[in-house]
Amino acid sequence: MCTPNNKVSINITIIIIIVLLMISCSTKHNKCTISGRVILFNDIPGLFIENPMDFSGVTVALYKTAVLDTTLVRINQQYPQIGVQITQETEFDHRNFNPLKVITTDAKGKFSFPSLTPGNYNLVVWKNEWGIRYICSVRAEEKENNNLGNIELYPATSYNSTIVSEPTTFKSDHSYFIRNDVNFMSSVEFQPRAQIFINPACIVKIYGAITTPEFTSSRDMWKITSGKEIYSTSQVTMDVDSYYSAVNFYGDEINLKSGIVRYGSSGLSIIDINSDNINYMLFRDCGNALIIEDGEIIINNIIVYKCSNFGILYISNSDNNISIYIIKCIIIDILQRGIAIENNGGLNINNCYFNNDNIAIFIRYSNSNIHNNEFVYNYIDIYNINNYNLINEIHYNNFYKAHINIYPSGLINNITYNNFYLGSNYFINILRDNPPYYTVYADINAINNYWALSEINQYLADAEDDPRCPYYIIYIPKLSSPIIDAGIK
Repeated sequence: MCTPNNKVSINITIIIIIVLLMISCSTKHNKCTISGRVILFNDIPGLFIENPMDFSGVTVALYKTAVLDTTLVRINQQYPQIGVQITQETEFDHRNFNPLKVITTDAKGKFSFPSLTPGNYNLVVWKNEWGIRYICSVRAEEKENNNLGNIELYPATSYNSTIVSEPTTFKSDHSYFIRNDVNFMSSVEFQPRAQIFINPACIVKIYGAITTPEFTSSRDMWKITSGKEIYSTSQVTMDVDSYYSAVNFYGDEINLKSGIVRYGSSGLSIIDINSDNINYMLFRDCGNALIIEDGEIIINNIIVYKCSNFGILYISNSDNNISIYIIKCIIIDILQRGIAIENNGGLNINNCYFNNDNIAIFIRYSNSNIHNNEFVYNYIDIYNINNYNLINEIHYNNFYKAHINIYPSGLINNITYNNFYLGSNYFINILRDNPPYYTVYADINAINNYWALSEINQYLADAEDDPRCPYYIIYIPKLSSPIIDAGIK
């Protein structure tokens, strides 16, 4: 006979079992499937691979979506007019993750991932001697079979010779493997979503004309990256030994658009070219991202981040009055120098965002015009080493907490109509530790700025702090409220 307490215990047990069964049934009922079909299609005339009838043996790996960089997401949302919008296509590299599931296709090329939790996934499709395709942000809807339809996979093209004389086209959705140092002597075209994988330590040199697509979306950008263990189904360590050495461009004029560059010791180098235009590009995980040697340059709407040395490095060996324009760019997480410019006639940087760089802007022997930028938590925002007679104009910028916001040099420094927030060490410093004990050759014009702190003298280093320095930072009159026209427009 059951006592009342036993009856209660039994009833509670029955209820728990029923609830668990309901949860189990509900969870099972809510599961979904991603499926599709991979077609092997040979569109390269004369290639030894015939169009196969058997589509089996294609690897299909399922991954979680990559977590997008929160700083970049915030900048994209706050300033959609600068840089490019990051997506799974710009950020996801399957070698950085272990897959959730890995399967191979049947003879008809079909694959299926059943019993998935609803959500977004990335798929990677590849086969030896064939290319690799990323299918990103696949939505698995609840209770449904989410069929992706046909996915075409094309033969991979490998470059093993050192000289390529004929014109080269890197075609959309195709994969190219560069196994050793290669010189492309004729024209080169990059089409949307083409992928070029360069073996570690290899150098590519391109001497002909360059054609790149107009920018439409970050989902359609072509890509240059390291070819290390590209067919791996497990996570790969992508350290500096994994990087390709360099991709160098030579010629009279270079226009680069709509590309992603990743895992290069020197991502891209443009050498002895008269005129350069670089637009809507993304560089990440490089030693030096972009190197320009001589020539006029216009750079706009690019992102450079997570590089161990320089973001953008410009070096000129000539005395020409060359102008450089860097506009609407995002430079973040650079361990050495975000932008480093040496020996040019005029540097113009505007509407750019600098965050968490060691030195955001480093300038040597150059006039500069720096306006309407955001500097956020860099160690030094602007570091200037100039000859006696050079001029620096720094206006309408927002400066946030840094060890030093501006370390100026030269004869004329007009630093006006800026907002200085959250002082850490120095807003402006013109002192040196060794002779001649100062960095400038005249007083600094720093009037009409907004300073967020009341004791401004504590954050300015000039003749008042060291009598060996004859120059002062003139900051009166000062503004009582922030300048609304400062920052990115």
